[in-house]
Amino acid sequence: MLSRAVFWAAAAGLVALAAPARGAITLNNGQAVSLATVLASNDHQVNIGDKLFTFNAYTSSQFPVSSVFISGYIAANPNDGIGFDITGGFGDLFPGDINASTFDINYSVEVNAAALAQGYRIKDMSLVFNGAASGAGSYSRVLETASDPNGPPGNTLGGLLATVVPGGQTNQQAFLDFSPATYSRVNVEKNVQFFAVGPGDFASASFIRQSFSQRIVPGPGSVALFGLGAMLVIRRRR
Repeated sequence: MLSRAVFWAAAAGLVALAAPARGAITLNNGQAVSLATVLASNDHQVNIGDKLFTFNAYTSSQFPVSSVFISGYIAANPNDGIGFDITGGFGDLFPGDINASTFDINYSVEVNAAALAQGYRIKDMSLVFNGAASGAGSYSRVLETASDPNGPPGNTLGGLLATVVPGGQTNQQAFLDFSPATYSRVNVEKNVQFFAVGPGDFASASFIRQSFSQRIVPGPGSVALFGLGAMLVIRRRR
């Protein structure tokens, strides 16, 4: 069971390494900042690698925003994944009371201007967390929906579900491939739930990782040049 003391100790043990600024906050791999600091900044934005994350909203009755941290994540090959970890002492704070402890985060991710000019676009997204639970009917769960802000209203790209259910479905990671489409910006709505059925049961997690992979999409000019080059090669062979 996750006690209040353990919850606050875990939250206090994380140190924010980045300070608020007039522009976007920049995080390197492993650096962290309080979500409260991000939401108190002018634009609610965090730079990680060549991605810009805008955190639009956070809601929870159980987990104060000051206890939630955002940590930068950059894979060894950045094209294989850039994103962030949501860290803190999460869990069902009152096991056995028939209510789940939850929080919701709404944010967007976009390729920054320099990478966008080079042709990079987001091609997929992945989710992983270290959820755990005990007791029949208990669960730890992360559910999210991705959408295209440049498309028509309600244009959902897909959903991801990672869940841990004792004696049942256990899937601590999920993956969503946008292929063949790619996007310069994606909106994400994330719901996280922890439910422990009995007083002696628990449901918890300490991190939830979100990352996005990318690839270069040739622009119209590049395609035209490629076609012209191919024609010249064919003529020379003739």
